[in-house]
Amino acid sequence: MPKSRNLSPHDEAVSIIEKLASANLGSRLEAAADCNQCTERLSVNLVEGASRVIRERFVGAVCPDICLLDKNGNAVRFIEVVDSHAPVRNVHEYALENGIEILEIHLRAKRGFVGRRMNKALDMSLTVKARLQELSKGRIVVDAHNLLCRRPKCRECGDPLPLRTITVSITDCWKCGQNVNVATGEIDGKILEQDYFAEGEIEFARENGVTLERRFSATAGGKYLANVCTECDQIQGNWFLYMDPLHDRFNLKKTERKTHGPCDRCSTYHCWTHGEYLDYKGGGQCPSCLVEAERVMCSHNIDRECFYPRRCAKDGCYFLNREQLNLEQQDQARQQERLARERREQEQLEQQMRCEQDRKEWEEFQQWVERRRE
Repeated sequence: MPKSRNLSPHDEAVSIIEKLASANLGSRLEAAADCNQCTERLSVNLVEGASRVIRERFVGAVCPDICLLDKNGNAVRFIEVVDSHAPVRNVHEYALENGIEILEIHLRAKRGFVGRRMNKALDMSLTVKARLQELSKGRIVVDAHNLLCRRPKCRECGDPLPLRTITVSITDCWKCGQNVNVATGEIDGKILEQDYFAEGEIEFARENGVTLERRFSATAGGKYLANVCTECDQIQGNWFLYMDPLHDRFNLKKTERKTHGPCDRCSTYHCWTHGEYLDYKGGGQCPSCLVEAERVMCSHNIDRECFYPRRCAKDGCYFLNREQLNLEQQDQARQQERLARERREQEQLEQQMRCEQDRKEWEEFQQWVERRRE
């Protein structure tokens, strides 16, 4: 759209928003905003419930940049454009007192800038220019607002419930290479390990073919709720499922479950032995204490935990078998070293014999030459 040289950036932005709102009355005018209470990205319809747009006119005792009115003439939404100074304070106070939504668009918000310049004045002028170009193309980003969080709230404390996502994927087992169903989790975009799955989330994973068992991991140095391969009975480590930068390349997404809650604050208990922990079942028992209660001590060493009770009962003590295996490997290594030493000694002896044979042949050749000369 043509730009007038007489308009300031503030007035130009107000004019653009006014024209967009007027043109989209009865339809949708989308704007993006970050929620004030949670990590969710809001999509706001600026003309929702509005039938008229007025600019820089008094509404009660305040004069917002743009006001949207409903069919009864009541203000439903204020839009303030912020350039060189903040909006007048009484506009916010009036909006809060009367239940009116207020949204701010900051022209000097440095979104989308890459790199660093030395001229700060040039930076600021380019920022304002970029924001005006975004508005003229209908891309509206709200930088501040009093919109309410749209997430479900905790009944006890009123906090927004976190978004928990459980994803069931198909990947290749690191041991046998067969396809295996695995379950991974996220809570508001952060890692949610299986130990912190709620009871319903564990049931969802198992209903979709995931084998979740509490197993010992030598890498982790303890037991945790892990994904297990049904073919070779090996755990699929959380490092490969969560932190390996290439893990998503080899995973085929099968299904997922998204739920809000439980509340982090109301589900948090304190264990005097292990510190804070999250308990989603309401039993009030520390998961670390439960893990320690599951320990089975080794029958051959009372100070050592038995890592594989079922395997030990079937194939003998794991530690004794490992010690026996280590002794066999050491004997095999010593035997291989002895054979290698004997082979080297034999090669040295054969080389000495070849050298001695060559020396004798050379002496015989010299004697033959001497006889011919005589």
